[in-house]
Amino acid sequence: MFKLNCIKEKLMAASAVLLSTVTLNGYAATATFDPSAGVVDLPVVEVLSGGSSAFYSAKLQLSGDELQLVDASPISATKGQRNVFDSDTSAVHIASVGVGADDYYAKLKLVPGSNPLRFKVEQLVKNAFEVCPSFATPGVSAGSCVLSGEINSDITLTKNITWVLSGGVYIGGDKTRSATLTINPGTKIFGEAGADYLWIRRGSKIMAEGTPDNPIVMSGPLQTSAGEWGGLVISGNAPVNGCSVGVALCEVPFEAVTSEFYGGNNPTDNSGVVKYVQILFAGNAIRPDEELNGFTLNGVGSGTIIDYVQVHEGLDDGVEVFGGTVQMKHLVLTNNQDDSLDWTSGWKGRAQFVLIKQSSSVGDRGIEADNNEKNNDSLPRSQPILSNLTIIGRSGSTATQGILLRRGTGANIWNTVVTGSPACLMIDSASTFVNAGSPGSLTGGLTIVNSFVQCASNYKDGTGATFKVADWFTSQSENKAEDPLLSGYLPATGSPLILGGAAVTDPFFTVVDYAGAFKDSGDDWTEEWTFPFN
Repeated sequence: MFKLNCIKEKLMAASAVLLSTVTLNGYAATATFDPSAGVVDLPVVEVLSGGSSAFYSAKLQLSGDELQLVDASPISATKGQRNVFDSDTSAVHIASVGVGADDYYAKLKLVPGSNPLRFKVEQLVKNAFEVCPSFATPGVSAGSCVLSGEINSDITLTKNITWVLSGGVYIGGDKTRSATLTINPGTKIFGEAGADYLWIRRGSKIMAEGTPDNPIVMSGPLQTSAGEWGGLVISGNAPVNGCSVGVALCEVPFEAVTSEFYGGNNPTDNSGVVKYVQILFAGNAIRPDEELNGFTLNGVGSGTIIDYVQVHEGLDDGVEVFGGTVQMKHLVLTNNQDDSLDWTSGWKGRAQFVLIKQSSSVGDRGIEADNNEKNNDSLPRSQPILSNLTIIGRSGSTATQGILLRRGTGANIWNTVVTGSPACLMIDSASTFVNAGSPGSLTGGLTIVNSFVQCASNYKDGTGATFKVADWFTSQSENKAEDPLLSGYLPATGSPLILGGAAVTDPFFTVVDYAGAFKDSGDDWTEEWTFPFN
């Protein structure tokens, strides 16, 4: 098979990981290789670009040690197993391609500037388990491998090994002995029980590159109740608050594991990619009254890509952001037992397209927003920009608010709908009111526009109020207190959300003309890649 054998031998020698005994989860090949012609045939390729996708059939011709695109024809959108090109990472993920008698997962990387397009083979990994790699130990069950302790070399987790976390698993030291953790599409990672968690330290990276048809799953072993394992933590070098005035480099300990620090002076710090990932049944207490969140972001920078992430059935918060500048799109935060989205310590990032859906029986707030608990005016002040959130709260005697803005936080909220909670919007703490200004004379530090509320009580005034939350909301552009006409979490026909939004004047945000996380009833971007939550 001419030069493919050389590619195969080279990559297999370099690969530390072989796949498990569960061959392709029963899926058929997504590509074929014709050795006589040197052609790889890809009947279906989904090209992901931002929040949209297009579908093609394609052929690649082997040329030296590269593959060149020789044909690409548009086809109709399709579901099921397929090949995926992700423009965020310039990678083609091929779930199954036959090479001789063997079957492989292949990852191709686009050669920058190539025309016609050419790709390097970055991974070519057998879809059959042979042995646990050197950085892991054999698990109890067949085809499982256990990760533990601190890992200081670049490693790859592949989808046909069942990966088991034992205790705290740390990638890299703190700003030393840095490493990159690559996680292939379809890979499953389980905490055994209790305080098992995965932590990416400052200076290291996680490259968790799932796809719509093969999301990455991080979960507890039973997948039945919140708190079966710890969760995913990323610590970065972006600015945070909470230090004394004049401190040149603000680094603070994490509240639940005080030996771990985060924060720095690099707002564009890059901790990698987390894309098409489920984080399920997390939030176990690692010490009394100190639970981890499903997904914790400590001083994470804007160079990190977080897109299409679900946090489901967490015992504590879904996503908690401690400072930093991290930006996120397409979050699904469902059935979390404390707050769904929580921020503090000076978060100045961005988020767009967020579905928050609480359980009918448990859960605190959709959003709980702080600047700093100990010093409400600590700098940098929290002031994320948020757009296109759908927040569906719950009723009952223990339910609280859809959004609570407190402890000096700022925020600029666009195109959001809040419904179902006892109170939709609450502002609390004198410093929060002062930072906002007053209705008709707002500072710009705390705003909401083109948004909709419908709760038992739409507004609630907290301590230190200098104005009515109702006046703050109604004085701003295109806000409405009316029925959003939702069908489940999607806008129904005739919903005021469908043309109720406006474009955010910031390049991170996708231009929209609608409010809420979904354009209309046909725009359900949660389909296929999420754990069932309805």
